[in-house]
Amino acid sequence: MNTNIGWPVFILAGTVMLGAVSPSSAQDSPARQILLEAAEAMGGVDRLRALDNIVMTGFGQNLNQQGGGNPSPDPRAPSKWQAVHALERTFDLRNFRSQSLDRRNFMFPFAMEFGNSWNLNEQTRSGVAALDHPLPAVLQALSANAQLGSVSVEDERSVVAVTIDSGQDFWIGIDAISKLPAWVRWIAPSTTLGDVTYTAYFTGYLPFDEVQLPVGISTAIDWRNTTTSILHVDGYTLNADVALPPQQAARAPSVASAVEVAVMKVADGVWDVRAGGNAGAVIEFADHLVMFEAYGNEAATFARLDAANALVRGKQVTKVIVSHHHFDHSGGLRAAVSRGLSIISRRGNEGIFREMVARPAPNFPDALARNPQPLEFVAVDEHLVLEDATQRVDLYHAVGHLHMAEALIAYVPEQRVFLEGDFTTFDWEFNWWGGAYMDTVDRYELDPAINIPVHGQVTSFAEAIASIEAQVERARAFCNRSMASGNYPAGCPIQYSRD
Repeated sequence: MNTNIGWPVFILAGTVMLGAVSPSSAQDSPARQILLEAAEAMGGVDRLRALDNIVMTGFGQNLNQQGGGNPSPDPRAPSKWQAVHALERTFDLRNFRSQSLDRRNFMFPFAMEFGNSWNLNEQTRSGVAALDHPLPAVLQALSANAQLGSVSVEDERSVVAVTIDSGQDFWIGIDAISKLPAWVRWIAPSTTLGDVTYTAYFTGYLPFDEVQLPVGISTAIDWRNTTTSILHVDGYTLNADVALPPQQAARAPSVASAVEVAVMKVADGVWDVRAGGNAGAVIEFADHLVMFEAYGNEAATFARLDAANALVRGKQVTKVIVSHHHFDHSGGLRAAVSRGLSIISRRGNEGIFREMVARPAPNFPDALARNPQPLEFVAVDEHLVLEDATQRVDLYHAVGHLHMAEALIAYVPEQRVFLEGDFTTFDWEFNWWGGAYMDTVDRYELDPAINIPVHGQVTSFAEAIASIEAQVERARAFCNRSMASGNYPAGCPIQYSRD
């Protein structure tokens, strides 16, 4: 990461710079004085530095896919949240790391039962990711290894720029009246959104063993001003009798391993090309190839494209069909655009795709940042035909699929091949929208024989429908068991249009 980055772009308009401070003058700098006042307001520098750790307990919610998993790409679409209970997060203040333990449950229908099982989740954080709380952030900023940079003003709050010894940058916003930290901000990479600026906001300070700590924490990102997590604090324990796992030595950067791609010919001019078990079809036309889905991330998408481009001498992928906007299915969108490929999707996805492609990535450059290309978007309303003398592919708006309102399926009529994302996969436990497959087939009078899903493996049409029907029945049984015990999971009772 570039340690000399400017202020994040979206902040500049509301910021008044007070001047940069060199590391050599940090002891007397305005930045240090602001941080010392913050430490004093929280309980005093000596008191804070005497702490080895704090343990924070609470509950809250996390946003699914940072808002990229909503049922439609409209900015006002309802969000899908994950409940977080029994949270216990330990901040190791000597080593500036943290460990979280919590139990999570999706507040929306999901394909696997683990999404509704309150399984224990464990997460260890270090670097700037462990500074999303005012206490470790202030202590890190006042440590001997931190470099204090410029001071600015945002919304009448003093903002201190800090670079830690790993070379990562973060910023602390200090309230002008209370002198307490109002927020901490940092930048991280995203496969879908380029550089993402995170801001953790701190509210409701109360005293815990003579230290002022927030009882409300929410985190937002600079894409659509989206809140990605909320936390209600139940309490804090200072200098708790806890032991975190031994800290591992920093590892030298390693060369990323190649993504393994499996290629199988399904029919004349149709291959299944998948990386890590996901993605789907590549279709041959007279002078080019078309790939279905830009799934996963840059590495997976490039691996599939490279494998596809080796299928037929002299023919390359020129277009990518993206079934819907969800961030797992569009995770390779920026990668595909960086190679100048046209993107075909529902017209309703154009806006969000243009947002995703337009975002900069100066701090963590991805392929699109290194090779900027414009988005060439081909819109599909209800039906679009891709056709030349050798091949025809019909693209249709999927119907009845409440998981993804702006979704496409593709159909190769001569080979009777149905291409889909998130309609089914053979190893799903549940299917909450099982009727959408046959509803779409019936609406457009299709006659599929082979199903190529984004998730899973190629099956016959009959096997795909049998899997769906079994998944619907398991979902129905899950609902019945849950409701009989007084629990009403999202999606229950299941609605199945084929009943």
